[in-house]
Amino acid sequence: MGAMRGAMRGRAGALLICAGLLATGLIAQSTAKQSAKPDKKAKTTATTAAKTPLAGVMVSTATAPANTTVVEDVVARVNDKVISNIDYAQAKTDLLTNLQQNAQQSGQALSSAQIAAQDKNLLSEMIDNQLLVQRANDLGMSAETQMVLELDQLRQQNHLATMDALQKAVESQGENYQDFQQNIRNQILQKMVIEQDVAPRVSQPTPSEIAAYYNAHKADYVTSDAVGLSEILVTTAGKTAAEKAQLKTLADQVQQRAAEGEDFAKLAQRYSNDGSAAQGGDIGFQKRSQLDPNLSKALFALPVGGVSPVEDVPNGYLILKVTGIHHAGQETLAEATSDISYQLYQQKLRPELNTYLAGLRRNAYITVKPGYVDTGASADAGGVDLEHFQRVLPTDLPKPTNKSKQGSGINVGGGE
Repeated sequence: MGAMRGAMRGRAGALLICAGLLATGLIAQSTAKQSAKPDKKAKTTATTAAKTPLAGVMVSTATAPANTTVVEDVVARVNDKVISNIDYAQAKTDLLTNLQQNAQQSGQALSSAQIAAQDKNLLSEMIDNQLLVQRANDLGMSAETQMVLELDQLRQQNHLATMDALQKAVESQGENYQDFQQNIRNQILQKMVIEQDVAPRVSQPTPSEIAAYYNAHKADYVTSDAVGLSEILVTTAGKTAAEKAQLKTLADQVQQRAAEGEDFAKLAQRYSNDGSAAQGGDIGFQKRSQLDPNLSKALFALPVGGVSPVEDVPNGYLILKVTGIHHAGQETLAEATSDISYQLYQQKLRPELNTYLAGLRRNAYITVKPGYVDTGASADAGGVDLEHFQRVLPTDLPKPTNKSKQGSGINVGGGE
């Protein structure tokens, strides 16, 4: 179930959706080139992107009484919803896991400075995510159908017979199934809001913009030898010796069917335990330098469409199909267009998304507990007008009927 754990954490644990949508291209209308993924034991799609400070309000909250043990505490309030210390701790864990996996895939060391830079904006991004979900609810959006489809996709990827079996599998790994569903639902709603309210404001890159970018960044499009691959991974994590033997037989049978010309994508969707199964096993182009030398030699010797023998890897049995071969050299403008279009679209989308989130913050009631930092809060926010907020405020806050009744203890902008 190791692959399932990764899929669950990627879908249900990713809280950096504002940055993640930009970086993974979930709302872009062009497809980025896939980077090398030589390590089959740790795969993730969650990434982060830089954000500019956004407008917002930071309000001090009361601390817990003396001589009490706080099991769950409120870190931030976003209108009538809260972000607890447990939510925040889990988000920090997920962030670190994602950063470590990304570093492992890229072959680069993960520095403490990189972790600190991402951690600094974590609470701000969690608040932004909550604002997007609340906006979706205000617009009457529903993610139920898409959520069911995503859950069923996870079920199929893990070869589970029923949704009840999926629930048991989730709970067996320490996840609350209702929370698991809600996290997926929230991510879908966030994506829907951005697609409806932000994406239409962003124009597609023009051919002249793409050409100009290419000419200014030609060095970025000098490629090394790479092989396009699709995969089928039959995992053996947690299996007994007898079970592993049965899975090896299954992998051999699947490899033979693929080698004889059966649709590899359909085989991957049916038999692969890796997250790539949803894409028919496609994992994009892998650089020769990042592959095991023996595996690299074997793959580059195969023709396009060729299928490798079953590879015994640490977490299971791996079958690879060669979908293309790129030789070292300068990419042409035509070859680089898809990636450049993606890059330019994200550059245009980021400021629009930041502006949109700033607007949501101006119309929201946001409080942050002392000791935590909301980097999205505006340092020069004006006085808080509680009448302006249409959403029901927390029950312990005043609901004034006119401005003269506004509370005077509210500290704006995160000051002491």
